[in-house]
Amino acid sequence: SPPKSNEGSTESNKENAATESGSESSSQEATPEKANNISESLAESAAAYTKATARKCLLAKVEVITGEEAESNVLQIQCKLFVFDKNSQSWVERGRGLLRLNDMASTDDGTLQSRLVMRTQGSLRLILNTKLWAQMQIDKASEKSIRITAMDTEDQGVKVFLISASSKDTGQLYAALHHRILALRSRVEQEQEVKNVAPEPEVTQSNEEDSDDDVLAPSGSVGSGKRERDAVNNQKQTPVLTAALIAESSAVSKAGGSQKEWEEL
Repeated sequence: SPPKSNEGSTESNKENAATESGSESSSQEATPEKANNISESLAESAAAYTKATARKCLLAKVEVITGEEAESNVLQIQCKLFVFDKNSQSWVERGRGLLRLNDMASTDDGTLQSRLVMRTQGSLRLILNTKLWAQMQIDKASEKSIRITAMDTEDQGVKVFLISASSKDTGQLYAALHHRILALRSRVEQEQEVKNVAPEPEVTQSNEEDSDDDVLAPSGSVGSGKRERDAVNNQKQTPVLTAALIAESSAVSKAGGSQKEWEEL
């Protein structure tokens, strides 16, 4: 009957409520213990973490040698580097990083020598290392890029590179490179002019003590030299002949010679 079903449902509800209350009480009794365990584990983990971080690893100091210790840095800019590929006829990006212009004194004659060095950002891989020479070509391709010919570090050949940076950095780099290349070209031209100047001929002084017979005639004038020697001998003999003629004429005049003897004389 309906009244009996209601009574049964009420009794079942009471039993369910009792079981739920018992479970809640048991859960409430268990939660403080779990909280204590969790707090203890957190404290232990925190203590272990502080001990681990307190230990510092002592690393030895390592001296980094870049090869630029004997050089003075003039300019450094952040840029991108492209290389021209002949096969594909296009620009290939080599990397981006810090480009440095360094000056160094040459050990031979003390002249100033410069070079460009560029390393990639992060790994510091060397992607450009070239000296500036007199025949090096530089051209301002645009407001933010410079086209240069430089030595390639990979195959040690001359290639065309493109440096892309801001307009301010590009202008400073172009001015510095142009000034140094003009100085190198002027020095090369001066060296060539010095080499082309011929040495002055040396003047040979003749010895005054040498006799006239020892004078050498120029090539192809053997006969003229002989005639000159004969003329000198005739000049030496002329005073002797003149004295002999004067003596003979005085003798004839004293003897009162005839007209025929005068003519013979």
